[in-house]
This record gives sequence, structure tokens and C-alpha cells, in this order.
Amino acid sequence: MKKYAIQILKVVSLGMLMVACANESRDDVPSQSTTSNETSHAVATFSGAQPLDPAPTHTRTTATHVRGGIANVSWETTDKVWVKATDGQFHLSNAAQFHPVTPPATVNMKQANFTLATGNYGFNPEVHYTGHNQPANRVTIAAAQSQATPNDFSHLAQAGDCDSATAIGGGGDFHFTLDHKASYLCFVPRCTNTDLGPNIFLQKIVLTADKPIAGTYDFTDGQLDGKLPLSGSSNTITLTVNNFSLNTTTESLPTNAAYMVLAPGTYNFTIAYTIKDPLTNVEGTIVKTINNFQCTAGKIRDVRAHLVQGLIDVSGTYFMWDAADGQNYWLGHDRVGGKYPATLVLNGSRTADWAATPDTRWYNTGYGYKVATNAIHSAAAQPNVNLMCHFPEFGDARWDANKLWIIYGHLQKGGIWIKRRTALGAANKSTDYWGINFTNNGSPNTYVEHKGYASDFTRPLSRAIPTANDLPNYFFLPASGYYLDGLTHDVGIGGHYWTSSGSSSNANNAYYFYFNDHEIHVRQFLRWIGSRIATFEN
Repeated sequence: MKKYAIQILKVVSLGMLMVACANESRDDVPSQSTTSNETSHAVATFSGAQPLDPAPTHTRTTATHVRGGIANVSWETTDKVWVKATDGQFHLSNAAQFHPVTPPATVNMKQANFTLATGNYGFNPEVHYTGHNQPANRVTIAAAQSQATPNDFSHLAQAGDCDSATAIGGGGDFHFTLDHKASYLCFVPRCTNTDLGPNIFLQKIVLTADKPIAGTYDFTDGQLDGKLPLSGSSNTITLTVNNFSLNTTTESLPTNAAYMVLAPGTYNFTIAYTIKDPLTNVEGTIVKTINNFQCTAGKIRDVRAHLVQGLIDVSGTYFMWDAADGQNYWLGHDRVGGKYPATLVLNGSRTADWAATPDTRWYNTGYGYKVATNAIHSAAAQPNVNLMCHFPEFGDARWDANKLWIIYGHLQKGGIWIKRRTALGAANKSTDYWGINFTNNGSPNTYVEHKGYASDFTRPLSRAIPTANDLPNYFFLPASGYYLDGLTHDVGIGGHYWTSSGSSSNANNAYYFYFNDHEIHVRQFLRWIGSRIATFEN
């Protein structure tokens, strides 16, 4: 039986508009091919010209995306294409073949020959590319995608890229230009906190839409627009990456560009970025939303994200009780070689140069037995002991183990949601707690006590995070710990927050508010600890 061999010389002509988030950028997404040992005579030639970067390249099939520019597209040696014969059946080509370009004697991976050993082909046959190991009439957009290297789209074929074209010509001389039918996203996250950026890394991106974006689709007509998956339907795509750096304050594709293939359409997206700090071993998720986002077939869009925007940074907010304004516990001694030392964030570690003897960071030493000692410096705006007691009793504290925050250039998580003082009905409760004024009653107890009951609630805190409707009535306090004689305590475990009240029974003490995941209370403690000053919101 006579073999009909069709030779296809193809350089993907990807003249498509790739749209970036902030500005439009031309991009071209790769198409795939395959090697061949076919030696039969080629009775037809399909040829195409690559209009992009003409310089030879040796990389795998991929789209190298440059914001505002075009993509460099290359084939890989395992790529194959499907061609529709005159009998209506698609035939799979052998793998791509490449020829050296001289001078220099290098292989131009932008040009490939494809041969077919079966089929009869007339004028203008249809060509499909469906990725690796896919039939001509099916395309699978993967719900699980992965990328090992920043700004590398070589997973395109495995993730679900698909293309179609009509080959022009006849009588043994054809050429074609593929038209991409999937849509593509380029995620470009950044971190504007220059202390945190070098210490955190991107782990994965989970994209969730309001309708299917992945699954196996019918590709008989060479189109995806408007179609629902035949099977494996998923509204979510997870892109796993390999510890991509977030040490960039502006969008930087070489630093961390992450690419995803999805079905075209217009979506409401929820995007969950999982980041990790290897030093603290804290991993958490930051969620962004985008509505009415158009993903057009054959186009790539940049998705920008300022990841740590809005995260509470507790750095520089620790003070001895009512130390002078601006004179925080580590002022002038918090950096070594321009960086925060790890000892500031690791529990049980000691950092040098705490104020062991009085200096500008020293606490307020005012005191009188049964005399109110009210803060006049850094702690002056804190709730006094009476008002603070209403937070553990009526604040409906909710422990949140997953909310992220920043401490001295590192990532931490955990803390409480607690009701605002106006939601407590406690805005005017600073004069007393259950009829007793604890600012000057001379109580020797380390905790505040009323009628035999302490403002010391030892029980597992609720894990129910306030709903969106309730959230305006709550504010968040990180479990930011404290420092004692330079030693780091309770970071990520408990929160220590000064009141504006010194003890009226012990010159060494002042009142503080404390919580962890199973207790919350107001007590006296040493004035020289480095405890936090933070707003207890109205």
C-alpha cells in the first residue's frame, strides 16, 4: 500500500493581542510539535513563517511573556499536530523535525517539519493542536497545573493549550498559522514591604471562578468559546509553583511571573495566594477578588497583586510601659547589618541591647499607693484598666489561627477578633468596672477581680470568624507576644497589650491585656517588659 506523507514546515505565527492588567501587551502563546523517523516521500509541504523574534532559540515550546511586548515561541521535539484528511478523519503527524541554520550551525526551534504517513489531503485541510496525548477532538484544561521556574510557560501544553488553523494551498504546497483557543493568565505578585520581601516565597495560586474554567472540552470544531466541559468540570484551577521569590516592590516577570491556562469566558474570580516564611515556618493565604474579568481566547492577561497590602505590621510597636513617645523597646538596636535579626521573631531567643538600665526607652516610674498613675506618653491613648476589663468579659473574642501579620521582616499568623468598644456598649466604662475603680483601689491581686470573679476567662475561645455582616463590629489583634530582658516570648501564641493604668499597689507593675487561644484576661505585670501599644478601636 502506498504511503502518503505530508510535510508541514511550521513556525507558529502567533499574531495575537495579549492583554495585560495595567496596559496592553502583545504576547504569543506556544504551539507544539513532534520528532519523526518517517522516511517516505513527502507529497505535500505545509509551511509557515514565524513573525516574532527571528533569532534562533533552543528552548522548549513556550511563550516568553514581556509586558508590553511579544512572546518568543518555540517548538519542542515531542510536539505533534493533527491534520484532517479528505475522508473527514484527523491523522496525527510524527514528531517535529528541525534543521540546522547556517551560519551559525544551530537548530532553529522556531521552525519545524511534520510528516504524516497516512491520509489523503486536498485543498486547505484543517489543522488541530491539542497538547500532549490528546485526541484531535478533545482538549483537557488541567485543574492542577505546575510551574517550576519563574516566567517559564513550558507547562503550557500539559496545562491545556489548544490551537486550530486552516492550511492554505494545495497541490503539495501548504502553509498555516495556528490560532490559539484557550485563554491565559500571567500572575505578577509583589511585596512592597522591603524587610518582608526577601523572607517570603510564593507556594501556589488557587483561582476560583463563578463557573467552570477547567475540564475536558469538545474540540471537534476547533473552538472553546461558550462551551461547558464534557467531563471533569472544575470551577477551580490550582497552580503550584516552586518557592517563587516575592522580593520585588514592583511587577517583575523574571522574579515570579506565574502562568495559567483556562477556558475563555468572563468571570468573577477569587484568587488565593499561598505564601510561606521558611524561618518562622508560617504558611498562609492571601485572598484577592476580581469581578467581570474577561479572558479572551488566544490572549494573555496580567493579574497584578500587592500581596501584603493591609497586613498589620507590629514592628516597632513594643514599649516598656508608657515609655517616652517614639522610644520603642528596640529603638536604635533592632537591626544588624541593616537587617532585623531572627532573634526578634523566634520565641526563646535573646536579642542584645535591650534597655537593661534606664535610657530614653525606660518606663514611666510614676507611682502612688491607692493613687491612679495614668499614662502620659506612649500608653496614654490605651484603654485604662476599667475599660479594658470589658473586652474579655463582653468582647466575644474569636480566635483566628490563620490571619497573617508581619513582625520585624517576617511572617506570622494568629490572633483574635474582638468587638469594638462601641459594640460593647462600653464607651463610657472607663470610670469603673462593675462599680469599682481599679485605677486607684490598691488591689494587690495580679488580676482584676470583682465579686470574687476575675476578668480572667480561661476557656477555649470561639473559632467562628465574624461573618461579613458582623465584621464592622470587630477589630483584629495579632498574637504578637512580648519581650522580657531581651528574650522573645509568645510570638504567634499570645498577645500582650498595655493599658494606660499603672498599678496602685506595686511600683513595678502596670495593667495589661492578654489573650491566647484558650484564655483572655487583664492583669498586672512588670513595667519593663516590651509589650504592644495598639489601637483598641471605637
